[in-house]
Amino acid sequence: MKLLYLDTNVILTRYAPEEPQHEAAEKIVRGAEVRKLVAVTSVLTLLEVMSVTSRAYEKFVEIGGAMKREDIAVAFLRRVASIRNLNFIPTGGEISMKIAEQYVKLPAIFVVALEIAPKIGLKTLDDLHLAASIIASRIYGQKIDYFVTLDEEILKYRREVEALIDALVSTPAEVVEMETL
Repeated sequence: MKLLYLDTNVILTRYAPEEPQHEAAEKIVRGAEVRKLVAVTSVLTLLEVMSVTSRAYEKFVEIGGAMKREDIAVAFLRRVASIRNLNFIPTGGEISMKIAEQYVKLPAIFVVALEIAPKIGLKTLDDLHLAASIIASRIYGQKIDYFVTLDEEILKYRREVEALIDALVSTPAEVVEMETL
């Protein structure tokens, strides 16, 4: 069974029918829910979901009426946390890393992201998601087959990212086609 790392944007696209890859994202999440494939994401996805939905508050008020910003963000957090069979990769234990002449204790995800950051030049959260996919393999023994994303920068540097994380970088539509979901 294939193991997919789902970037936050894929999970959120599942709830956005107006997005071009909504149907593919929905098929992937449904595939995980019925155990046709295995899906993981970082615990950071939970924070991103809260942040994104809170920033997009006005959009949801137009759709859903007079809900408070916090209620909307919490509702989306609950939706994502309750996706059946979606596993969350923790940040990993603390590791001492020598920076200059001192040792700094950091979560494992930060140490791996610090290794990735200068190699491609992606945004911080992208580095952290890539690090989480590496941690899934290195620490938790879950070899990622596909890193599924809609992030244009990650897709732009697809080959470099694939070499770093030892997994295919794909859009939801590409995974649906390759895995005939």
